[in-house]
Amino acid sequence: MAMANQTFGFYMPNVSLMGVGCAEEVGLQAKALGAGRVFLCTDVGMVKLGTAEKIKTILESAALAVTVYDGSDPNPTDKNVERGVQLYRASDCDAIVSLGGGSAHDCAKGIGMVVSNGGNIRDYEGLNKTSKPMPPFLAINTTAGTASEMTRFCIITNTETHVKMALVDWRCTPDVAINDPLLIPMPAPCRRSA
Repeated sequence: MAMANQTFGFYMPNVSLMGVGCAEEVGLQAKALGAGRVFLCTDVGMVKLGTAEKIKTILESAALAVTVYDGSDPNPTDKNVERGVQLYRASDCDAIVSLGGGSAHDCAKGIGMVVSNGGNIRDYEGLNKTSKPMPPFLAINTTAGTASEMTRFCIITNTETHVKMALVDWRCTPDVAINDPLLIPMPAPCRRSA
C-alpha cells in the first residue's frame, strides 16, 4: 500500500516563559525584539484589576514608551481592531504586547496584521492571507484554556455579518508567550494563605 506524502507544520512562539514572576521579564524581552514604543492591548477588566498598570510599569522601567488600549471586548470585533489600529498608528508604536485571555490576544493579532499589511481585518479571513510580518508581538496570558498566546489562530467577529471570522496565519504567532501564574485572577476562596 502506497502512502501519500504528508507534511506537518509546527507553529509556536520563539520564546515561551513560564513560572512565578516571569512577567517581570516582559520589558527585557520587548527590548530584545527591538521595541521602543509598545502598544499594550488589553481589556477593561485588566485595567480595573490593576494588572495593566503593573505591566505598563514593568515596560516603562525598561525605558519603553507605552500606549494602553483597553478596547478589546470579549469576542473582539472588527471595530475593536479598527480602533486599535488607529491608536497604534497615532501613537507611533513599533511593538505589541497583549495582556489577558484569548480575546485580548486575538484583538492584538488583528491589530498587528492590519498595521503591517493594510486594509481591513476582514481581508485576512482564512489561511495565511497576510504577506508581511506583524510588529514584534509578546502575549502575556492571564487565563487557561484558549492557547491564543501561543498559536497562529485569531477569531474576530464581523459586525456586519455577525459571523466569527477565523484568521489562521503563521505570521500572527506571538514572538514571546508569557505565562505567569501570579497574573491569573482567582476568587478569594481559591487562594491559599501564606
